[in-house]
Amino acid sequence: MSSPVLLATFPFGVEFQKSLLRLITEDVAFANAAMPYLEASFFENEVLVWAYQYVVNYRNRYNAVPALRVILEDIRNLDPQYQELYRLTLQQVAQADLSAETWLKDKVLGFIKRNLFVRAFFESKVLYNTGQVDKAFSTMDVAMDKIRNTEWHPPDRSFFFDEFAQRFARRLSEDPALDTISTGIPELDYVLGGGLSIGELGIWVAYAKRGKSTMLVNQGVQAVRRGNHKTLHLVFEGSRKQVEARYDTVFAQESYQRVRSSDFSSRETFERMQFDYRMYSRKLVVRGFTDEWNYTCQNIWDEMKELKRLYNWKPELLVVDYGDLLRGRGEFRSETEHQTAAFRDLKSLANRGYAVWTASQAQRPKKDVDMDEELLQSRKIADAYAKVRVADFLGTLNQTREERVNHQMRILAEMYRDNEAGRVILVKADFDKMTISAIRDGSGVLPSPVTNIPLGYTVPQQRKAPI
Repeated sequence: MSSPVLLATFPFGVEFQKSLLRLITEDVAFANAAMPYLEASFFENEVLVWAYQYVVNYRNRYNAVPALRVILEDIRNLDPQYQELYRLTLQQVAQADLSAETWLKDKVLGFIKRNLFVRAFFESKVLYNTGQVDKAFSTMDVAMDKIRNTEWHPPDRSFFFDEFAQRFARRLSEDPALDTISTGIPELDYVLGGGLSIGELGIWVAYAKRGKSTMLVNQGVQAVRRGNHKTLHLVFEGSRKQVEARYDTVFAQESYQRVRSSDFSSRETFERMQFDYRMYSRKLVVRGFTDEWNYTCQNIWDEMKELKRLYNWKPELLVVDYGDLLRGRGEFRSETEHQTAAFRDLKSLANRGYAVWTASQAQRPKKDVDMDEELLQSRKIADAYAKVRVADFLGTLNQTREERVNHQMRILAEMYRDNEAGRVILVKADFDKMTISAIRDGSGVLPSPVTNIPLGYTVPQQRKAPI
């Protein structure tokens, strides 16, 4: 069986190809990203074919992309009857139009993605026709994942000593508070240096039915309420309607059951919520992903791209409810590998310029957690501790039956990369109103570090927050 014809040449004119060759020799980052997918034969003009092959050979030999003047210099080694033609053509390349650089890059990207698809489609078709259905599906699945992730991203790189003045000026002009998203709990914000920062992944660990989803909803509420931050809440467990009812409950401060039946205790509550919601318009999107069991971070990224394309809407905070239900992109042999890969993908998502809150289940307890006062440690996480190694913040939610009745909870701020952690924080936890909130009023008084809090606790000794 013969292979379907890939695009043998660029579906663009020679002038476009001259601009592309110039861009490759002048933009090293673009060249390194694109060249693995491009071949000399894609160029129609024999001079451009020779010049691009020269670039490929030079890059393979010297691990660098040659400037056009280097290529022009080597023309003298050609047959004299061709030298003038090659020289004139490359001079035209040096003057080629780059005013539509972004459009040019997008066209090349589309060309690359199309060829990736055609090649994978042919390979999977051959496998399918020989009875290897699973392998055919896997081949196509990997290829589609590669296609979705083929983008032009500039490298995150700096020449450290050379850029000190720029760093100094940038820090003077930046307000650190703008980069953080408050949790609404002053003692937790103290640990986090003001809140979870853009680029950070925060993970809550708890036993089943111990408030993971409630905590995530509260983080969404506080992000909108305190910082006016655009928040995208992604639902992988339960339903979108259930999560919406929880948000309504927190904003209304009514019983969850009353909210679900739209039976508010007073008309004033309804009117106040309408006023608040008009003020917070377009700040919160709740997106359900509950139809399947194989969602990955790519689905989150696709949703964000669609929100940007359709509504010009970009979130600052992602609330992933919750991470254990995501799958890793690609083939993995075990659930442990899948979850480890999924949490790494969440961290990569944060690195693109978002703050990310999520949660993870703890191992099935050996004791009755309703009676056990011992603080949960993240090492007791279910399936694999490796999946939370990428976290910037790790916290656990702790509550006995007595604490639940008394609307109390202990939060262990176990680990944070940029500040002292290992701190127990006492909070109110009213699950009827879906609210986890601070006991203190945030006036600047913070607790001393402690290792455990027994039942019947009182507010611990306090100390001033550092200035």
